[in-house]
Amino acid sequence: MTWSLEGEYFENCNCKVVCPCEASMSFEADNERCQVPLICHIERGEKDGVGLDGLNFIILIDSPQIMGNGNWRVGVYIDERADESQREALGAILSGAAGGVPASLGPLIGEQLGVKFVPITYEVTAAGRRAEVPGIMTFEVEGIVGPEGKLVEIANIGHPMGSSLPLAKSVEGRYDDADWGLSFDNTGKNGNYRDFAWAA
Repeated sequence: MTWSLEGEYFENCNCKVVCPCEASMSFEADNERCQVPLICHIERGEKDGVGLDGLNFIILIDSPQIMGNGNWRVGVYIDERADESQREALGAILSGAAGGVPASLGPLIGEQLGVKFVPITYEVTAAGRRAEVPGIMTFEVEGIVGPEGKLVEIANIGHPMGSSLPLAKSVEGRYDDADWGLSFDNTGKNGNYRDFAWAA
């Protein structure tokens, strides 16, 4: 059983720019709960011969203030365009059953909210990234550009998407899913985006 995913992601948490959890998950977030979607676009991907190119998925996290303490509540949204074999493949990967990064996050999860198959749009904008699940969420972040015209980054970190993260700020960060009892607005808060590569 082998798999690989390559693509890009962005997030918009409810911390101020910059999020303390990015430096270390042993630091306290800015709020009592850390609420953040990891919004991912697969450019190239496969599991045991099942192609996953072009699909999107979102990992929604609601965690205590110190993320490293675990007891996360996690829900997953998978692109409704995925056929049955692709849904099974992504389900196995994102549940952690197939190993890799999702499996390493498993000990932090206290409650699985569920899996939904929904329309997900993922866009690269002139200034950053944008995604929408109609009726549930709309997120958009813009990169923070330094004096030399390059994106400002933090480096040498232990984030599941990579060891460095370009910094961004949300221009819209609306989420409301009554089924899972979660609603928040992260507009104006911390954001990040970059490429990622997972495999096992």
